[in-house]
Amino acid sequence: MPLIQQSVSIAANAVNDNVLQGSQFEFLPYNAALMFALNGSATGLVADVYSGQDVLAEQMGVNALNRVPINPDDFLLTDVAAGGERIKMRVRNTTGGALTLFFALIVNPI
Repeated sequence: MPLIQQSVSIAANAVNDNVLQGSQFEFLPYNAALMFALNGSATGLVADVYSGQDVLAEQMGVNALNRVPINPDDFLLTDVAAGGERIKMRVRNTTGGALTLFFALIVNPI
């Protein structure tokens, strides 16, 4: 069961189109059940989460917990995706200062 867990800085009023870009699991290598978690360093991050054609969250306010996600508490979004589908987490900073996004994705092969 692979885990992708990272943090990324999002500049003031900027957008990161896909925090998973370049990951081995940006395009799923096999069918999988997915669990997503997103936490921010402060209020002001907004996320769109996609699993293939499924829109899991649109304009979702990111929790301002200022820490890496904890399983299972912070894993609010789940989905099942087919091999080859693209997984995308777009994050926008709506504030005048840089914020940090802490995110995790659990990929459970099925």
